Parts: sequence; C-alpha cells; structure tokens
Amino acid sequence: METVSTLDISTEGEEEFEIQKQEEHSETESSDENEEVLTDVEKPSDALNRIWSPSVYGYISKECYHFAGYEIIIHQSIDHFGAITWPAAVELCHFLECNWNEFNLDDKNVIELGAGTGLVSIFAVLLGAYVTSTDLSCAIGNLQSNVMRNTRWKSKHHPQVKELAWNVDLDKNFPQPIPHYDYILAADVVYHHHYLDDLMATFDYFCQPDSVILWANKLRFNSDCEFLEKFKAKFDTVVLANIPHAEVIIIKGTKKSQSVNT
Repeated sequence: METVSTLDISTEGEEEFEIQKQEEHSETESSDENEEVLTDVEKPSDALNRIWSPSVYGYISKECYHFAGYEIIIHQSIDHFGAITWPAAVELCHFLECNWNEFNLDDKNVIELGAGTGLVSIFAVLLGAYVTSTDLSCAIGNLQSNVMRNTRWKSKHHPQVKELAWNVDLDKNFPQPIPHYDYILAADVVYHHHYLDDLMATFDYFCQPDSVILWANKLRFNSDCEFLEKFKAKFDTVVLANIPHAEVIIIKGTKKSQSVNT
C-alpha cells in the first residue's frame, strides 16, 4: 500500500510540473506576440508619455487603402472621435487620384484641417506635396504615427504634424504672415456643431487670394447643410463631385473676388 501511495504522489507531481511548464510556455508565447506587435510599430522611448504609443489594445482596427499605386495602412484609434477614417476622406483621395491633372499637388504647399487618421495628408505627401497635417491635441499622436509610418523613406518632402484647434491661438501657432498654402484640404470636419463658426474662421484664416480649398463632407444633419450655405456665401465655390452612394459632396472654394466700386 505504501508503494502505491508513493507512485500516486509522484504521478501527481509530474502532472503538476507538466501543467506548470505548459502555462509558462503559453505566457512566454503571449509575451513574445505582444512584443512583436509593439516592435512592428516602433515604440518610442517615451511611450508612456505619448498618446500614440503602440498598444495591442489601443486600436480598434487597421485598414489598408490603395491610391495611385500607393499602399496606405491606417490605424484607427479609439481615443478620439476624429481618429476614425470617415467616408469623405476616402472619397477625397479618390477624387485627387482621378483628377491629378487639374489638382496637381506636386511641390505644392498644402495644409489639412482636422486630419483625423491622416489618410488625406498621407496621400498628399505621397503625391509630392509639402504637407502640414493638423488636428486637436487628443488626436495628434495617432495622426503623427500614421503619417510617419506611411511616408518614411517614400516621400519627396518631409511632412509636418501640428496641433490646431479651430480659431484658437491661430496667431500663436500659425503667426502672420502665415506660409502661403496652395491647397487647404478638409474631409468630414463638420461634426463639432458648436464650433462651426470657428471652423469657418479657420478656413478664412488660411485661404489667401490664390489658395484653393478642397472640402469633402458627408451631409448628415440640417446644420451641415446650413454650414454649406454659409460656406458658399463666404467663398466662391464650385461643386466638384456629388457621390450619392457615400452621400459625400466635394467642393472647391476660393477667396471671393473683391467687387470694384465705380
């Protein structure tokens, strides 16, 4: 009986040892997988202090887009409403791809307002533009991560990413005389309905006499249509595209010509 008891204890010990080894192996594999994800997106040394620091829990999706032969991989962040790729950004990229003869961004100075995930800014960079990509402070980290990841060693000009709250500290962040921007790009920026007057003022601030605004938006609410009418009153406008399946319009805006008093 004592021999049987000794064998049972030994067997149980071996089983516990094997279970422990399996658990340790599983934890090691999980740790390695997480490390590979973090390494793949090049975690910074000050990752704890940067909202764009890579994390396996920090993104809700990763999407791949193809425009003009370029592959753009976008991480969508859950940290901010604007850090999601919305339909108008995709449609504006399609428009620029199909109309590059008319709107050639090569060597042009471009600023994007409310860039979100950075899809439009990235494509503009890849098309050869000098790009300044802007958004609110809560979205700037993910924006910078996407822009740098998709343009590093691929771009003709190095992009800039700057914080910009509409009509707030514009003179401080972009002091006069501001750089001349050939194009002001914006996609789905009409969603903070309490700040539409500030958005209009920001459009006006950057739009110089020979600047071109390319604004794409999905019309969702009555306030969107009201803003559109105010935009038409503020600038000389042309509707460049109306995409029914996406409910997106693309509008060209330029500084209103000054009437000459006679």
